[in-house]
Amino acid sequence: MDNSSVDILMATYNGEAYLKDQLESLLRQTFAHWKLTIHDDGSSDNTLAIIRDYQQRDNRIHLLDDGVSGLGSAKNYLHLMQHVDGEYYMFCDQDDIWLENKVARMVDAISRYSKPAAVYTNAYLYKDADITPQKSTTIHPSTVRNTLFFNSGIQGCAVIINHQLLEMLRPFPDHVAMHDHLITMGAVSLGTMTYLDEVHMLYRQHRLNVTGNQLNGYLRKAKSFLCDGKPVIDRAHYEANESFYQRYYDLLDESTKELFRAYFRYANSRSVSERLFILLKNRFVLGDKKGILLFKTVLRKPIN
Repeated sequence: MDNSSVDILMATYNGEAYLKDQLESLLRQTFAHWKLTIHDDGSSDNTLAIIRDYQQRDNRIHLLDDGVSGLGSAKNYLHLMQHVDGEYYMFCDQDDIWLENKVARMVDAISRYSKPAAVYTNAYLYKDADITPQKSTTIHPSTVRNTLFFNSGIQGCAVIINHQLLEMLRPFPDHVAMHDHLITMGAVSLGTMTYLDEVHMLYRQHRLNVTGNQLNGYLRKAKSFLCDGKPVIDRAHYEANESFYQRYYDLLDESTKELFRAYFRYANSRSVSERLFILLKNRFVLGDKKGILLFKTVLRKPIN
């Protein structure tokens, strides 16, 4: 691990309120061989001034200042992923706080893989300077079978990937829901996804979160599950999975292709009994949670 290096990618937009905290947490990392590349999406606040100030303080911090803006979060990260060529890659949100051993532990974990791989860790929720001892990631996808219905990906800020995985993913599909969904699907379909059961980040919760706040407490989560009116499959992620299937078709093995086809049949089926049959026949589950997907199928429409 001593000779390894990692590229950290940060997409910013009007992040002045919390950006300094995140940058300071990077400077405190015990692992020193990192390079931070930042691409701003057209901020109108002091975000760029903060970035340039930190550039002067540490030559590992770089601003990709290419005049491109208005991308949105997902495309901003994809844009960054087109401009790096390193050994390992991590993704850094502008408003979180990384604990000091995060980079060291994750580089150590991913360095054991020579084939396309992703490793992810966990975080505690952080709001109004209070840390909630509730882990951010509670569902753990690891295979195509337990990831297709996830309607998300492992948070990009929790993941490290190797060069082999990124090279396999480039060029990217025409439609991507979020960069972390693409990375997650790539790892489980074309490589390896591994969970490092440790907490190395404070995941900040506030009203401007790009991907939304997480609910605290089991009762609130249960109420949301029963009453939020969401379908089993989110349309944006369904379309992203279609695009992923088409783009990487030649790289997928036959059993993986069949799982994708079953997923598509489920989404387009009008019969609850048929959808239940598809789940049971293909042993689809949601991460490491058994039964939730069956329960959702009975209560919810298949796709919005």
